[in-house]
Amino acid sequence: MPLKQVLFSFVLFSLSSYPVIAQTQNVQFNQVINLNGDMQLNSLQFPDGSKIETFSQTQRQILVNQNPNPLTANHVVGSTGQPFVQLSQNSMTISTNNASDLVGAQIEMAIPQATLDQNGVSADNTFVAMLAPDRQSWMVMESQKSVNTTDSTVRMIKMNSIDGEFMAIGRKTVETSNVLSPFGQQQSVNITGSGIQEVEFTDGFRMSLKASMPMTVSTDVVNGVSSGMITNGVMPVNNYRYLVNSNLAGVIPNLNNMMAVVQLPVNAVRVMDMAMRMGAGGNGSVTLSVQQRAVLQNPGGANGVQPQKRQKASSTSKKSAGAVGSKTSSGVAMATGASEASATSEAASDATEAASAPATESAASAESASASPSTDASAAANSSTSTQPQSGNTGGASNTNPQSPAATQLLLAPTFTPINARAALDTTGGQSRIAVPVTQVDGEFILTMGMGTQRAAAEGQLGASASTGGLTISMAELQSLVEQQKNGGIMPTWSMMQQLMNEAQGQGARPAGEPAPAGAAAEPARPAVKPRSIRLNKARGVPFVV
Repeated sequence: MPLKQVLFSFVLFSLSSYPVIAQTQNVQFNQVINLNGDMQLNSLQFPDGSKIETFSQTQRQILVNQNPNPLTANHVVGSTGQPFVQLSQNSMTISTNNASDLVGAQIEMAIPQATLDQNGVSADNTFVAMLAPDRQSWMVMESQKSVNTTDSTVRMIKMNSIDGEFMAIGRKTVETSNVLSPFGQQQSVNITGSGIQEVEFTDGFRMSLKASMPMTVSTDVVNGVSSGMITNGVMPVNNYRYLVNSNLAGVIPNLNNMMAVVQLPVNAVRVMDMAMRMGAGGNGSVTLSVQQRAVLQNPGGANGVQPQKRQKASSTSKKSAGAVGSKTSSGVAMATGASEASATSEAASDATEAASAPATESAASAESASASPSTDASAAANSSTSTQPQSGNTGGASNTNPQSPAATQLLLAPTFTPINARAALDTTGGQSRIAVPVTQVDGEFILTMGMGTQRAAAEGQLGASASTGGLTISMAELQSLVEQQKNGGIMPTWSMMQQLMNEAQGQGARPAGEPAPAGAAAEPARPAVKPRSIRLNKARGVPFVV
């Protein structure tokens, strides 16, 4: 064979033995593009600077378009902090023929420095967001984010499917990564009133809010959970409550059509310790639930008086005195957590319409009783009687004390009530949280624990919903949450390495009395070796062993 033919054959063999690096294809929007299915890199460059790169196990087709009117960027879930702004002029819509076997897919979008400066956003606070399945919010996945400041791009990475709508957004905050809000009634968070916003506090307490109008929300921690606050035979996991206040305050429920999801952090180590002290065995289970002490609506029960009462001008002074007495009795009823049925008493019905305004004022003045449930009812009554009714058509005594805003002084229910809604367990980010939807966030929240049923323990389903809206967790699953909390959500690869090392070194040292593994033949005992000595052979002058 000629030398040239041999060299040519060698070159062809070399080229077929090593993969050829894929070239970037310059493609257009609204163009059907083929994706190679031989695990070769597909790199697609679009006119606006965006790029799609992926490996594929099968041959697929892809179609990419632009949406000039995407959902606004203030609808964000998956990341806290505010506000979010739109960085890309259009969103990108991607459609494939059911390409669910992609490998290492990533979507890259350009973030020019001029755009960042114009919006006041740093490169570290940029994201490629994906539109949620319900098309009501943008999902930010911080664990799948990558930023390259050299070429001014941001990517969503490690994807197996890229069907959906994507857009580059930025967060206008000084902090990067986790943005936490401090506790305190003076540390309010602004809610724009359109779309979903999420706020997280220093211990992991998190709220996802969707409001129909702008509002502000603040959260504080209040020490102490007394036994009188809980009536359904469960125990509080922590000795503090989360107090949530908004400027709307839940006084008029129909004023703000709010939907929210509250997530309370779970200290798995503390829960495990409590379960052991309650006698939970290895095959047992516990039920975790979120309970709320909501704002009382019309706490005194003053519902106004019939209009014909106002026409009785002859008995004005007598009715004014009756209004004061009715107000005093309603203050006592509110401090003891009386229901709205007590408000329809005969004394309230004989009062004039002027008594309805003082009753609302009494609810505000009784907040001290709700903040400390151990406060006597008599103290609440004294607080109520110190506030005199307004002078109106009745000619009663005027109120000289300034009125406190109802949004800052609210009367809460005397006891906590389990939230009867489907709960879920969130274990993302190395922290476990119990999430439950609510219609109003105003009030106090606590996490409670009770012994689970034997049926729920036998099912062994992590996060199985209980009848009270809680989650039933087996002791084995709780132990895994404890290990996850201790490791910060990191896979304990060092433990796996140590176990492999022990197995490689003769299966490790077995405890006394433990039989040898099956299939391992017992090695026969060797006879004792007799010590040998060396003597000199005098005939030949050489040593020999005996």
